[in-house]
Amino acid sequence: MGLAFVKLTVRDLDAQASFYRTVLGLESTPAQPGQVFLNGPPGSPTLVLVAGDQAAPAPLGEAVLGFRVPDLDGVVDRARAAGGAVRVAPKPIPGGMRVAVVADPEGHAIELIHQA
Repeated sequence: MGLAFVKLTVRDLDAQASFYRTVLGLESTPAQPGQVFLNGPPGSPTLVLVAGDQAAPAPLGEAVLGFRVPDLDGVVDRARAAGGAVRVAPKPIPGGMRVAVVADPEGHAIELIHQA
């Protein structure tokens, strides 16, 4: 038992899938029409992108996607270059970790954590 997937509704399915593949190195797997399944390392939850006609995401009430990354600065740079925005620049936090928060091109928050 455990978390199997996170489903995120997006306006531009192809562009968003490209962003997550480019920035986080996630791999696409076959899905139903209007969906893209993106996978990380074995055993990690799947990110399911679903095409929808929703308004821009609300800043409150939306889940934040969280990813452990091996190169925090590199991922932040790739997010910016791929059309995302940096909400919180990389900074140290207690426990020997560093954290940053970026947004994908549609404004969905992504928290990035690196264990030093």
